Amino acid sequence: MGVQVVIVGAGRVGPALARLLTRAGYRLLGVAAPSADAARRACDYAGAGRPVQDAADLTREADLTFLATPDDVIGNVCRALADAGAFRPGSVVAHCSGALPSEVLAPARPAGAHVGSLHPLQSFASAEEAVRVLPGCRCAIEGDPEAVGLLRTVAEDIGGRPFVIRPEAKPLYHAAAVFASNYLVAVEAAAVRLAEAAGIPRAEALDALLPLIRGTVSNIERVGIPECLTGPIARGDAETVRRHCTEIARHAADLLPLYTLLGRQTVRVAVARGGLDEAAVHALEEALRPAPGPSPAHP
Repeated sequence: MGVQVVIVGAGRVGPALARLLTRAGYRLLGVAAPSADAARRACDYAGAGRPVQDAADLTREADLTFLATPDDVIGNVCRALADAGAFRPGSVVAHCSGALPSEVLAPARPAGAHVGSLHPLQSFASAEEAVRVLPGCRCAIEGDPEAVGLLRTVAEDIGGRPFVIRPEAKPLYHAAAVFASNYLVAVEAAAVRLAEAAGIPRAEALDALLPLIRGTVSNIERVGIPECLTGPIARGDAETVRRHCTEIARHAADLLPLYTLLGRQTVRVAVARGGLDEAAVHALEEALRPAPGPSPAHP
């Protein structure tokens, strides 16, 4: 008999895991969700398992329980299941949150369960997209040694590429993911605003910028950081940077602090890349220096 799995949660990740694990030969006991319809749809999507609303009906028999619920309820769900005696000794209880460490599952330990987390380092809008992109995706794993061992195998069996991090490093790991994904969206939103200020219609601005975005990501993958850096800061062109600051202050003043902050970070990348002398670095730093605020009023 293969590893017996229960999925708690029927959002995007839960049904995707159910389908991928079933495909990989794991025995899906079922999917639990507050909505009976959602649990049924998840089992139908996986092609296996019993839909239930009370996860304890299934988890007592599970070798592996995934709590694929929203982050803010993972701890409470785990505690409720532990209080119901729903975890068996030697089983593994895991969650899929990028932000939370496995310690949030500590209530499962008194029953003899091992706790861990498996976080796919990818974003997806639906279970179908998750099934498509999870194979080949890097997966961060942390937790008790027994849990890490099983979760590493699980990640590999569904086509993932696992790596192990320290539980206490989870916040920094997640911050890195936020920089790489969420903040990229914020930066591109700023780029679209500036393009609009330059007279380019919004839809056309995004269409014009997308090839540049794709090219930059491709260069990061192909050449690496810092070698892929281009643009005025990489060239030491402080005058262009100064003109940017002047026009941003005039047309989108709230974006100027973001521009100068990212500019100063880009100077550091450019220095690591090589090719800037001390005078060029000083000129860039001066061009990116935050403008002084209003002088305080005198009594």
